[in-house]
Amino acid sequence: MNWTRKNNPQLPSTNRRSEEITDIIDRMPTSFGRKMAWLVTALALLILLLGWVVKYPDTVTGAIKINSDHASVKLVSMSSGNIHLMIDENQTYISRGDYIAVIENPASTSDMKKVASLLEKFHPEKLTRDNAHNPFPETVSLGELNAQYYIFFTALKNQISYWQENTYEKQRKGIMDNIRWNERLQTSSKELLETVGRKLTLSQKWLDKYAAANKNDIITYEYEIDQAKNEYLSTIQEEQSLKKEIISLQKQTADNWNNPHLLDVEQMNEAQKLHLNLLTAYQELSDNIKSWEQRYVFKAPFDGKVDFLKFVSENQYVQAGEQVFGILPSENKIFGQLLLPSMGAGKVSKGNKVAIKLDNYPYREYGSIEGRVHSISILTQTQQSVENTVETYLITVELPNGLITNYGDTLDFQYELGGIADIIVKDRRLLERLFDNLSVREL
Repeated sequence: MNWTRKNNPQLPSTNRRSEEITDIIDRMPTSFGRKMAWLVTALALLILLLGWVVKYPDTVTGAIKINSDHASVKLVSMSSGNIHLMIDENQTYISRGDYIAVIENPASTSDMKKVASLLEKFHPEKLTRDNAHNPFPETVSLGELNAQYYIFFTALKNQISYWQENTYEKQRKGIMDNIRWNERLQTSSKELLETVGRKLTLSQKWLDKYAAANKNDIITYEYEIDQAKNEYLSTIQEEQSLKKEIISLQKQTADNWNNPHLLDVEQMNEAQKLHLNLLTAYQELSDNIKSWEQRYVFKAPFDGKVDFLKFVSENQYVQAGEQVFGILPSENKIFGQLLLPSMGAGKVSKGNKVAIKLDNYPYREYGSIEGRVHSISILTQTQQSVENTVETYLITVELPNGLITNYGDTLDFQYELGGIADIIVKDRRLLERLFDNLSVREL
């Protein structure tokens, strides 16, 4: 190399540098190269090991709403007028059927509540002869329902009187008494008829005797024969009268025996008529009271807590259609309703873990709520978005820990709480995801 440089001083400088680099490479220590190769190999194996060990959850995301099995109810005023409060303050616990407030109307609220309470305990089908009594007051002030109430009251009174007076039983007893008396009279008449028969025989005998005698031998023959004939005819007339009387008594007895059957039919028709009148009046009065409550009363549909939706005071005027009160159920099972797009929904199965991030409670500050997939709808429903139409499945999510987040905070329940739910389908290794991405790129 020295000879070439001395005899060729005009060679380019690049050739001289290449020879120097080559000389350096030839003199590079082999141990350093082996160390670098082992280091690179170790790093590659470490990456592959981490890619196999480290798992990252595969999730499917959808919009979720937190609800309960008993939704809250907003009570709307159905009439306009001054309001009379039946509770002392907001957030009061009430029972199902309690009056919260009443809009001013002609009816007495206390009378209406009393009648409504009695109607709930009363039913015409359960009314019998043994327990027949009238618990309803004779004097009430029900405004426009007064006429209907007294129709019902009269029908109930007639029904009870029908059982208590027992008119048809008395008539039936009277008929049976007539039958017995007629039978006795028939027996007496028949006995008398036998006596008249013997008398007729005797009259016939004397008439025949006088007829066979010589009228010259008897001075009063004409008189005697006339007397005998008169006695005979009178006896015949008496016999015929008794026979006619017996026939009349027999006819009366036969009619009397037929009367109980007619009375049974009449009694059945009367009983059906009274029962139908009572049942009709009861149903109409019940329906009218319900209509009155819908128009004028704010009534609790279930046990819960009253929430004032506006500032309300005694005798304040409210407009029809105005929301005045809300009822929050006292006991509720909280669950989530998730609308999941059909894309990727097939990977979701019952029991999958769900991480819920609520809009009202920022995730970074409060954390997420744990849930489990409870059920998945079979059919899809169409959701219209701004850009396109999406087919979604309704998924019910149970909340085993309620509204306790993974940070340990307990969130306040509010109906229709919205948020985002990540359904954790399965944990996948980083290597699997890498190969999935490579496969997608090749496609």
